[in-house]
Amino acid sequence: MSVFDPQEAREAVLGGARIIDSEDPRSALGTIKPRRIMDIADAVLAVRRALPVQLSTNIGEDQLLYRRAENGLALPKSAYEQVGKAAQAALGVALAMGTRVHPCGIVKVGLDGMRIGELSDVLGEITATLRRTERLSHTRVMSVLFAQDLDLWDARKTLPQVRRALVGLREYYPCDPDVPGAFDLAEYADALLDEAGRPLFGERRPVLAELTASAALPAEARTTFVAVNEPFAHRRYGITEARRTDRAAIAAMVEASAAAGADSIMIDTSILLKVARIGLVSTAGSAELADLDPYDTDRHGLPRAGILSLEEIRFFVELCHSHGLEANLAGSVQSHQAQQLWRIVPDLDQVSARGGVSALARDPYGATGRGTRHDRTVRRSLVGGLVPPEQGGYLVLPPGMAEAPGARDAVALLLKQYPDLEAYRSDAYGVLSPLG
Repeated sequence: MSVFDPQEAREAVLGGARIIDSEDPRSALGTIKPRRIMDIADAVLAVRRALPVQLSTNIGEDQLLYRRAENGLALPKSAYEQVGKAAQAALGVALAMGTRVHPCGIVKVGLDGMRIGELSDVLGEITATLRRTERLSHTRVMSVLFAQDLDLWDARKTLPQVRRALVGLREYYPCDPDVPGAFDLAEYADALLDEAGRPLFGERRPVLAELTASAALPAEARTTFVAVNEPFAHRRYGITEARRTDRAAIAAMVEASAAAGADSIMIDTSILLKVARIGLVSTAGSAELADLDPYDTDRHGLPRAGILSLEEIRFFVELCHSHGLEANLAGSVQSHQAQQLWRIVPDLDQVSARGGVSALARDPYGATGRGTRHDRTVRRSLVGGLVPPEQGGYLVLPPGMAEAPGARDAVALLLKQYPDLEAYRSDAYGVLSPLG
């Protein structure tokens, strides 16, 4: 489970998590300060647990280095420098995790935006460096592939609630008003937050000078228009020609990871797709999976959508194991997906989550919740919805799903198929009640 502070780490361990991942929740694989990793490690070490717990940490979303040319364009630096930066970062986070909690920490390496040759060099240097380091020689390396469905993304990226969420995460770039997909940042300025999660402008519409002064736009911006960042399309990097992550993409990443000496691979989704409610697992069109995604909607009625089918997930797990790699699924995995996958694909090694195990923060004085990604926190009650059956995992339905038209029948069929599966509904604060 991904956590950002010691209290979330305690909640995750007490909820049954076996891997505690230090991560900044404001991005897909956000870099986190080493001292925060150390604080999380101390919290895990101090809390009681029935089963061994590992620590994991990422080294950022990509390891590409750039220098600024005279014309303002970003140019890639040398491959040697790129590989060296990645290995240095891996050593740093491995040391921060230490070996007191578990001798085998996990270093996650995001490989978005790299060609196969580049990612092989990065992974190979990291694994060789860690295994050469006496104190860290048992550290495990996990490569991370970001799955995508560009057709789904194109259909959702212009929705106002998606734009607003991406503005809050600073996932945009300045552009001219006539660029396709351009919109006025000033219209969404109420979503701009400072580092503490407080609104920069409230409901007021700022002018260009205010947006540049607050660093919401660069000083050289000529207008207040921006466009949202785009995923790194697989075809640009030789992963697959398809517009979505398919078997060819999975095979390319697994084989490259194995050849570079990695120990495991995670398929995740980028922050762009996460806020568009596009997750990794698709329950649509499967004869084996209960399709509950259409009933998992946001307050605007936007349903959850997925990328990989059950057959593609099976292929991923089997291919990983044939190469001696552990298989990890992430990317907005929900309880209703995880509890089915653990039973249908029992060889699956890990499921990682944050959104599916976090809820609104409650103010102890005013009992009010805050809904930004800054303030949603991990709840031990929700962690149990993602852990496997042998650890007491149960089904957790998010607020409103159990009452959604059509969902009751789908849930009834799911519980009939798995009569041992306990089911609960959650409120906005992660408090569970039995599903009647």
